[in-house]
Amino acid sequence: MQMMKVQIRTKAPMILSAPGHTSVMTATQDSFSGSVLRGIFAARFIKAAALGNAAHENDDFMRLFYGGLRFVNAYLVEPLTQTRAIPLPLSVQRSKDGSSICDLMYGEAPRDGGFKSMRGFAVVCDKGLHPVAVQKEIRLHISRSDLNGGSGKERLAGRSMDGGIYNYEAIAQGQSFEGLICGAEEELRLLCGTIGTETFSCCAGRSKYTQYGQCEITVMPAEDILPPPIPTEERFCLRCETPFLPHRAVPGDARSMLDEVVAALNAGTDGGFLLAEEQRSIYAQAEDIDNFVGVWGMRRPRETALSAGTVFAVRKTGGWQPCDMEAVNAILCSGVGRRTEEGFGQLRIWDGRGLCCIAQDLPTPEARELCTESRRIAEQIILAHIIEQIRVLAAEDAGRARRTFPPDASHAFARLDSALGIRPQGACERIRQIVLDTKKEMPLGKMLENVKVEGRPLRSYLGEIIHEEMPYAARERQNVTAEQDLIDAGKEIGVWGGTAALLKREEVFYAYWHTFFRFARKTAGKPEKGGESA
Repeated sequence: MQMMKVQIRTKAPMILSAPGHTSVMTATQDSFSGSVLRGIFAARFIKAAALGNAAHENDDFMRLFYGGLRFVNAYLVEPLTQTRAIPLPLSVQRSKDGSSICDLMYGEAPRDGGFKSMRGFAVVCDKGLHPVAVQKEIRLHISRSDLNGGSGKERLAGRSMDGGIYNYEAIAQGQSFEGLICGAEEELRLLCGTIGTETFSCCAGRSKYTQYGQCEITVMPAEDILPPPIPTEERFCLRCETPFLPHRAVPGDARSMLDEVVAALNAGTDGGFLLAEEQRSIYAQAEDIDNFVGVWGMRRPRETALSAGTVFAVRKTGGWQPCDMEAVNAILCSGVGRRTEEGFGQLRIWDGRGLCCIAQDLPTPEARELCTESRRIAEQIILAHIIEQIRVLAAEDAGRARRTFPPDASHAFARLDSALGIRPQGACERIRQIVLDTKKEMPLGKMLENVKVEGRPLRSYLGEIIHEEMPYAARERQNVTAEQDLIDAGKEIGVWGGTAALLKREEVFYAYWHTFFRFARKTAGKPEKGGESA
């Protein structure tokens, strides 16, 4: 059995839709599932072999993509060490100050408290864990309902007539992921002989034919799969590298689902494998699995799986025999459960003993002094990220304030937007002056008093401009400033004094209120979905 490492580099924001997103926010997964990886290579094979719509009639295609090869999830690659991250085992906890960790599979929970679960991904290095995170971004879009078969008025106007908005969460471009293709030497050779060995570009995920989904794929040379050291102790632990889909089990009952793993271990041996019975022997989490199949144009039925990061203890009674070690290697190599060709059911040995502290910050390149122009560009990049999130916030606030809009508010919002002007410079003073010149009894004055954002009238924000009291600065907001990341970046390049300083910039003020007025103008006087007029 051999494997080929597959490196994926995102060249544009990537949306790998995650279950449970709302009507206004489509969330993304943090990794490329084996299903996505399989789809990328299947499409490449079909194109290279000119199979068209008759791929299912080709013996080589069916042999490779329906059982012959296994496509294992591509996880984030830590950029400095170029190490593939793993989903953190659910048994691992860390202290609140991040100085130490414990693995509940191998010891008692700390009695002094102050520990919490770790989630996400980490790089294992020198018996320490270095947490890593996939960088994401949120982009705002306006729906245009008449693109297909409509009047075309929205397209000509360049805007939505009903004010519909939605947001995409996407994996940011410029990140690397690594997955695996496993199979027999002959099958891997057939795949490479058909699709070639050169790096190729493709599109994947949601909205892949617009501004999203472009990535670059590099396939590394095939290499033998070396069996890992098998612990020959009575008790050992396995973790799920990818979600596990059993053939038969009670959804939500982790023990009944894991019985299938034990059955696979006992097959072809004298038996003796069983799930450990002690209290701290299973740390599991369930998740829903549903995939969109492009060929079908529909989703697969939703299924329940044990999440990646699930860890459990197995006991071996009667001593270890060579066939027992072969059985463990077999499930580690081939996976267990259903849809293993899509990467499900990949297991790995886990030994959390000795992980006494989180790995210190990975080595970083020696800092160098930035020239004035480089420093200016770096600051603009950070500011652009903040402004992007501020626009999303403004659209959300406009939607919440909609109930306070008077029926004739559209003209008033257009007037305020016009007062802002076409550029940020001087926008604060321009909007302040028109508000001060507007008497309360005037139609615009009444709207400034009646329309409220976060419980405060518009006049209180725009009549006396205090940046610290703006809606985007007066309260904590998740995903608005990515504060810690921005603070770290700012310290590294030394170009700014913190999030608070950037939120005082006139560009931020302009971005928020321009977006707020724009969306408020579109929705003013229009009935809300499922309700009366606002």
